Amino acid sequence: MRYDWCHLLFFVFFIVSCSKEVNVVLDDMACELPEAVRQLPDTYLAPEDSLKKKAAMYLLEALPRQWHYDMSLYDSTGIQKRVWDIDVIDVDYLRENIEYAFKAWNLPWCRNLTFEEFCHWILPYKMADEEPVRWRRELWEEYSWIFDVYSAEDNAETICRLINDSVNEWFTINWDNPYRLDVNYFKAKQLGEGSCYEASMMILYPLRAVGVPAVFDGVPRWVNRSGAHFWNAVYNNGSICTFNGPDRNPGVHKVQFVGVGRMLFKMPKVWRRDYKEGRIDVTSEYIPVCDVKIDGISRKFKSVSLASFDNSNWRVVASVSVKCGRAIFKDMARDVVYLPVSEAIDGYSKVISYPILINEDGGFRSLKPDRFHAEHVRLTAKYPEDESNLIVSGLKYELFYWDGRWKSLGRKVAQDDFIEYDKVPKNALLWLRNLDGGVQERIFVYQEDKQVWY
Repeated sequence: MRYDWCHLLFFVFFIVSCSKEVNVVLDDMACELPEAVRQLPDTYLAPEDSLKKKAAMYLLEALPRQWHYDMSLYDSTGIQKRVWDIDVIDVDYLRENIEYAFKAWNLPWCRNLTFEEFCHWILPYKMADEEPVRWRRELWEEYSWIFDVYSAEDNAETICRLINDSVNEWFTINWDNPYRLDVNYFKAKQLGEGSCYEASMMILYPLRAVGVPAVFDGVPRWVNRSGAHFWNAVYNNGSICTFNGPDRNPGVHKVQFVGVGRMLFKMPKVWRRDYKEGRIDVTSEYIPVCDVKIDGISRKFKSVSLASFDNSNWRVVASVSVKCGRAIFKDMARDVVYLPVSEAIDGYSKVISYPILINEDGGFRSLKPDRFHAEHVRLTAKYPEDESNLIVSGLKYELFYWDGRWKSLGRKVAQDDFIEYDKVPKNALLWLRNLDGGVQERIFVYQEDKQVWY
């Protein structure tokens, strides 16, 4: 709550009196910022340094929330010690970061950024929860060759490609990377490899060092399968172009991974790492969205979540607080089935309603099974991913429908390239499992005599 109050004071006094903004914010955080660090804005007194003074305030406002793990105390047994950045950062470090960030902002492909955009995409001294290091000056010099090869026609996207190709010579994507800490540029270069998470974090260092406004986005959990993915995006003349640093350039990388005859990897939420806010919901920048409202929630629930079904279980993808019996989920993905669940006061997750199907046009449909009106279904696959997911004669299957939990409609051995069930409740969410093997399974509804996958 104190951080929210500090944030409020900052904006109130910024409007009332610009001369008071520094004192109000710093006095409110005096117990957390060392005296030496609190003096940073006072080093920018000249009129031409007014933006640098505001940049210093931007960094200091969020500095008490920045932390990292002590890498010297990390071993195979797990994480040992969390360290606050304010314990290792000094004024010289922050001042150097500001000076070189402003040099980058003055480059041709960066100078059209607003101050707010500059603060989000260029200024931060770190990208996530990695250990702070002095990197601005060294990477400015390491990648200064950019200044000799760029042409007047180059923009942020073309400079991004040059940097990406250069880093790709020494960094390899390894999806099984065992290193479990957020890494800075120098640690990533030492390792020479990392997953999409480490890669997306690392590539921001050289890009931001030379003024390329790039960000670190990700899906912590897919809607329709297990796993996660992280990537980058570069802003160029008001538009966003994704890439996967350093092995896929802007215009080549496809966020949602889809092959011939395969389903898209659906995104329920896309989050952007941000120095000041921690993370920002940018789902609407990628896919069509809608708000999901749930009313009549019991007072015993303090929060409500929406879960999606991966290959085998419901997984929470978004959570909000309950206010006056209502929960509002902003900017949720469409064409998805969500299950409303809640963490009660006792800490246990509880299902609070039937699954909700959000159509492509944003319409809602409750998947409450109609047990009084059953239908005959003919199923040809357990998932339309490839031929291995088609019904195979001689294999055993089991069909389930959701009614507060997965309930079985029986086991059958397929006699053909399809399998049939009677007395299936209409409007039910269904799940067909191959009991003889395979993990690629998806939930679906049965409508107009065919399976519709989610």
